Amino acid sequence: MNAITAGDYPTHFLRKDGRRTATANERVVMDLLSRRGPSSRADLARLTGLAPHSITRLVEPLIARGFLHEALPVAAGRGKPAAKLALEGDAAFAVGLSVMTDAVSLVLLDLAGRVRSGASERLSDTEIQPACQQIRRMIDTAIADAGRDRSTLIGIGVGVTGYFIGDGARLNPPRLLDPWALVPLDTILAEELGEKVWIDNDGNVAAIGEAMLGHGRVSRDFAYLYFSAGFGGGIISQGLPLRGGHGNAGEFASILPADWPQPNLEALRMTFGEHGRPFPDLHAMLADFDAGHPAVDAWLDRCLPSLNLVASAISATIDPGAIVLGGRLPASLASRIAQRIRLTNPERRGFHRPSARILPSTIDGDAAAIGAATLPLRAAFFDLEAGHMLTGD
Repeated sequence: MNAITAGDYPTHFLRKDGRRTATANERVVMDLLSRRGPSSRADLARLTGLAPHSITRLVEPLIARGFLHEALPVAAGRGKPAAKLALEGDAAFAVGLSVMTDAVSLVLLDLAGRVRSGASERLSDTEIQPACQQIRRMIDTAIADAGRDRSTLIGIGVGVTGYFIGDGARLNPPRLLDPWALVPLDTILAEELGEKVWIDNDGNVAAIGEAMLGHGRVSRDFAYLYFSAGFGGGIISQGLPLRGGHGNAGEFASILPADWPQPNLEALRMTFGEHGRPFPDLHAMLADFDAGHPAVDAWLDRCLPSLNLVASAISATIDPGAIVLGGRLPASLASRIAQRIRLTNPERRGFHRPSARILPSTIDGDAAAIGAATLPLRAAFFDLEAGHMLTGD
């Protein structure tokens, strides 16, 4: 099950500015450049196993359509210097939205994976129509502030907290987002926002963002723990999202028995209140976060057994290369959690089972909004599931 979109794109399609996006074979080249950075034609030939002239036939149309640029060769040592191909960030961009119980965050992400603009506001009204009015205003402002050409907008990705109920894009979010519950969000938001829309839950989109722009550039298999008002995540296997039969793989909170503490940031906010520092919502707590406050130690001591159980279950069942800590988790707190998590991994004959590394996310900014913005870009340029791997001349 892929991310839900209001109408499916074919493998390649025409954009508003008349340029088609990427064919199946072109996606392989663009995916490599996204993950590895600027590379020469010889690099691409070696990585794909294709002859140099086949690589040339693939990259020249991409250069002509403005999706790649080729830098002038730079001499470095002996031999003829090779020019490097790179993604052209100005050629396309996507909007990413994260809709939370207390706030909405937005980013503009360009084709090269750079955040060109961002904003976060308290959600003024959880009813969908007024919320979309607020979101439209935020999008218009961000596009104007970034000086972007709207005709190069690929679409809008939206991450919403909650789980799918197995019927299209119908999510079951927390009580505070009642108006967003059990309705066809893909078609509703596409109509309200006037653009093509992709929908997924916040944990999945954050994991996808990490796969494209973070640890996924070096690790093709990892689990992502998403900390927000709730607790969940996503799974990346061989560089692709593992969604499960109902789209809900990564609902890690369900591993915990009912009477165990849930390691979410709402519980941390309540713990701050118990220690004499109340905050009205997560938005306020994260804006003035003090990692050295005693409330943080109390929350961490309380939640550590739950985190150890979840991480151990993930390590034993999925066997990922890494477990990434992210979401709305402050970087200072992510580092402390990473240092303290302990996996159940008994020794046998002097060996422990190879286990996942526990790593803070490398994404700087709202992970779900950034991940949501990658959904339209993946669909248009990078999603290898949409086509076939290169197989020859």
